[in-house]
Amino acid sequence: MQLSKRILNVKTSPTVALNAKAKALAKEGAKVLNFTVGEPDFATPAPVVQVAIDALKAGKTKYGAAGGGLELRQAIAAKLQKENKLKFDPDQIVCGIGAKEILFHIFLAILNEGDEVLIPAPYWVSYPDQVIAAGGKPIGLPLSPDPAQEPLVLSHLETYRTSRTTAIVLNSPCNPSGSVMSEALLRELGSYLEKTDWWIVSDEIYEYMTFGGRHVSLLELFPSLKDRFILVNGMSKGFAMTGWRVGYCAAPQTPLNVAKMVRDLQSHSSTCLPPFIEDAATYAVAQGASLLAHEMDGLKKRRDQAIRLLQGLKDQGCGVGVPHPEGAFYLLIDIRPTLLKKSPNANALEFAEYLLTKHHMAVVPGDPFGAPGYIRLSYATAEKNLIEGIQRLGTALGEWSR
Repeated sequence: MQLSKRILNVKTSPTVALNAKAKALAKEGAKVLNFTVGEPDFATPAPVVQVAIDALKAGKTKYGAAGGGLELRQAIAAKLQKENKLKFDPDQIVCGIGAKEILFHIFLAILNEGDEVLIPAPYWVSYPDQVIAAGGKPIGLPLSPDPAQEPLVLSHLETYRTSRTTAIVLNSPCNPSGSVMSEALLRELGSYLEKTDWWIVSDEIYEYMTFGGRHVSLLELFPSLKDRFILVNGMSKGFAMTGWRVGYCAAPQTPLNVAKMVRDLQSHSSTCLPPFIEDAATYAVAQGASLLAHEMDGLKKRRDQAIRLLQGLKDQGCGVGVPHPEGAFYLLIDIRPTLLKKSPNANALEFAEYLLTKHHMAVVPGDPFGAPGYIRLSYATAEKNLIEGIQRLGTALGEWSR
């Protein structure tokens, strides 16, 4: 007997693992400040919850349609038309149990054994492992000098492409760096991609967390890419519905019917969304960004505060970089100066474990994101936790470099 070599190469999500370790310490009585998990700290809006309760009371507890019911898909199509200026028919939209599952099914649908997928670093930790599980080969592109301001270096596409390149994954706003692709960069990127035949998988789940202006999708600027552009989004971030697990993609039907393939995979995996959750999601999508506009303004204020606190550490002589991201709710912090003071071989994972064990503060090391020497801190937390956490970080940085 043997196990799948492909799946043996898939690693445990480090964010999940570190979050579990932080929770275990908290159960032992430690006051742990947890900055690892990618979810807003504010509650799902009460009207969304009420819609789900009403649907439960109405008996909507049976199976739903694979890939999402028509009403939800129509609402998503209307949202894409209104907010993103993108035209998709409801049949081109597939809903699933979170954007993570949708992405997994997309890679299964578009990849054959050995196909290469370009993934600009820093990247969400699940992209490479999902590609591996689907039989593909993830090709991580190097970090730019300033990951928070420069999402990718276009020349890297030419350097790392091969005859096996099949797809590229885009993520703006980005997890873990918070970077946002400017319209100028999108135009350069789109002009380049027009000359390829690659699939373009665009993860736009942090859309409502674009602090410098309206989110712009690459497809809006380059409708010529529509036959191979797959947009991924969901309810987790912009509607504070992480536990509801609602994600979706808008995908081509011609010349290749990716939407049908993803829907077929859905029918053989989790089958469907619960109908009462579909009702809540339909309501949320129809409300749009206005539903949590106040909370999004609050996130921007927390970002600004976190940057000021980090700048204070740097001014005090801590070996730390100060990023200035334009979206999401993360800071990807460069701690390479501190690591080098410790030893040439010191790494961010060692520091993250020290920070958690000694100072009861949980962050995610950058290595699984393709960003060695960095740590990711989520500032989607209470102000007092943010202040205390960055104080603990400063203390740990000082101790580490001695």
